[in-house]
Amino acid sequence: MSQRLAAAGALAQLTAEQRLAAGAVTEHLFIEAGPGTGKTTVSAQRFGAQRFDPARRLDDRAVVAMSFTRAATHNLAHRVQRLWGAAALAWPHRVVTLDTIMSDLLHDLLCSGLLVWPNSAALWPDNDVSLDIHDSWASFGGRSWTRTDYAFSLGGREVQVRPMYLPQPRSAVPSTTIIPLIRNGVCTHQDVRDVLEVALVVPECADHARRLLARTMRSLIVDEVFDANVLDLAVIEFAIDAGVDLTLVGDPWQALYLFRGARPDLIPELLYRAQVRRLPLTRSFRWRTESQRELADDLRQGRAVTLAIVDSRDGLRNLDVVLALRWKNMWELGPGVLPLAFGSFKGGYEEAAATLLLNHVTRAVFGLDATYVNEALTALDIRDRDVPRQLESAFQGITETLSAGDRESVRQGYLQLIQVMGTVTRRPLRAPHPAHTGRLALVQLRLACADRFLPGLTVHQAKGREWDAVGIRLTESERTALAGGLALENDSHRKLYVACTRARCTTVEVRSYATDEPESRGVPPDADP
Repeated sequence: MSQRLAAAGALAQLTAEQRLAAGAVTEHLFIEAGPGTGKTTVSAQRFGAQRFDPARRLDDRAVVAMSFTRAATHNLAHRVQRLWGAAALAWPHRVVTLDTIMSDLLHDLLCSGLLVWPNSAALWPDNDVSLDIHDSWASFGGRSWTRTDYAFSLGGREVQVRPMYLPQPRSAVPSTTIIPLIRNGVCTHQDVRDVLEVALVVPECADHARRLLARTMRSLIVDEVFDANVLDLAVIEFAIDAGVDLTLVGDPWQALYLFRGARPDLIPELLYRAQVRRLPLTRSFRWRTESQRELADDLRQGRAVTLAIVDSRDGLRNLDVVLALRWKNMWELGPGVLPLAFGSFKGGYEEAAATLLLNHVTRAVFGLDATYVNEALTALDIRDRDVPRQLESAFQGITETLSAGDRESVRQGYLQLIQVMGTVTRRPLRAPHPAHTGRLALVQLRLACADRFLPGLTVHQAKGREWDAVGIRLTESERTALAGGLALENDSHRKLYVACTRARCTTVEVRSYATDEPESRGVPPDADP
């Protein structure tokens, strides 16, 4: 009873728009939620309202909410439990990633016999299907320059994996390592998606997916729907066809994942075909100054914007964070900014080891993990996630070596890093070379900074977060885009919009001191392009 009273109290604090969106009685609903409008709160309230709907108390099918990242699902699940109690997430009701939905769907297709995994008779003689699904192949072998690749197809009902050869080499785990693992029941989440893409065009498999959703699910809430790709949207449409109540939540201005195949341009067509009711959340609780409110409105309306400029040498003291569209742009700003990654993680062992060292520094300075620490542990085949804590003393010794401030100390620090990594992984680090030691030189430059550090994040890591005062590192083309007015259909413009709407009070542009040019030791050797 006390939990119900708490939920009622939380509901009473919502705006009229939020209450309507949380409790609207409609088969299909799209909640368009801009920055700071309470998207997570409304999604959690709607989850609970559907979970405990008195009219459906005899319906034992699941209420499911799904998002695209573990962090987002954890945040939403925590909010649901806080508002509605642990019973809200009692099985089969759950908050999961979209990868979990895809894995469950493939598992059911295999158990039904509509799909047959390679070598399945030997793997699962009793049809006790149990795929071993991983985030990536990084922990199964080292990346190398290879032209090998692989692809899935169907031979009747059998899933077939065949080798392919690319016209140009790329850095990847060779398919000669991967294909035998797949035939032994090991795969990645991307493999699950690739198999489903070829399977769900088969009418029998598609019909089975619809029946499965109709049998197991009564309500589906999809967070950040504008990040969905073609396969994601196909599964959403299967749910619509199956009669599942659908709630889509998102903001077209915050669609960032085109590089993962997101198709925000297809969402309006889906909303029209399914006759989805639209309810906007227009009041943002983020803006605490009129100037920040006006900035957000101008950006969304495509009006010209010019940000005030601060110098990275002496203008960072009043900021909380620096954002950029690319990691390398933050490293260019000099020692006052400590980015949480060297660049987009590519999987090299030296890069992984340096990331663990960077994680030690970011944990000590900000209490924040480096962005790719989990990917680094996977690449080094370190299964114990407590290893970074266990190596704190050794990493501190490396930072003390780097603090000498000269190039020889960078080399010596890297040699120490080789020794430290040798105690926890069999993955070998190569001998000192500027391509490998350069990351430690970046850390050294920051260790020499006596002033207060600021964390540096890319827009993708900042999405969903907020601070009082935000600095943005802009390129000339990005500055020009803001001055000309942003367009919703432009991917880079949407990233700029997200960057400029993270602040509660102030958003400024940060330029590097002196010439605003990259310093000779200020950019990672293989930073993202």
